[in-house]
Amino acid sequence: MIFYFTGTGNSLYAAKKIGDELGEDLIDITTAMKEKSFIYKLSSNEKIGFVFPVYFYGVPSIVVDFVAELKIKQNLEAGLKPYVFGVMTCGGGMGGTPKMLEELLEKQGLPLTAAFELKMASNYIMMYQPTGPDLQKRILNSTDEKLADIIAAISKNRQDDGSKRKKSFLTRVAYPLYVHGRKTRLFYADEKCNDCGKCEKICPVSAIEMANNKPVWTAKQCTHCSACINRCPQEAIQYSKKTLKWRRFENPIFK
Repeated sequence: MIFYFTGTGNSLYAAKKIGDELGEDLIDITTAMKEKSFIYKLSSNEKIGFVFPVYFYGVPSIVVDFVAELKIKQNLEAGLKPYVFGVMTCGGGMGGTPKMLEELLEKQGLPLTAAFELKMASNYIMMYQPTGPDLQKRILNSTDEKLADIIAAISKNRQDDGSKRKKSFLTRVAYPLYVHGRKTRLFYADEKCNDCGKCEKICPVSAIEMANNKPVWTAKQCTHCSACINRCPQEAIQYSKKTLKWRRFENPIFK
């Protein structure tokens, strides 16, 4: 089974490729959180995967919350431990994300056997303009090559040496900005909004409600996955004035 979280589609793309190749079922963390579905039964030959984007060199808040509730019922031979892997999609680097995931899983009695970094197109539009179309295509070709290597490693139950699972200065500095930030107050919909309600439907933490034909952010914080702003069909959602002329990003898997 592969648990995945995605905002703009990058991690879904990776999870689906891995799941299709290895015959593993995909479980959407967003849906699981909304339905409070936290208990899963693991068969003797099944692997456990976590695929998600890196946020501020750490684990997205919704993934943290999900793992804290997760209960895996194992039907394994005595003494055997499941193969547990993490694939972290990012535009830059992972920082201390693998170590953070390892510590979260340890609390649930799960070992992290291997962690993989997968660089993909950048899309955190709240801070910078997403990767352009031409570079997106080149990155996607590189992504597919890297994914093939990752899938081969997972299929052989390859264990990493743990060198990627270290405390990181980048994470110590950047991640608290995410934890205490993630503000919604700068989001708004401009005159291009046609009241389609897509943003409300796809928000992973239900932080958006439609009111008077426009989306309203009802929570002070959200996951900052950028799904609402990047996937708006009208490009009507903005984050302050700086995004008015910026391109949007949506992985082709959604198209």
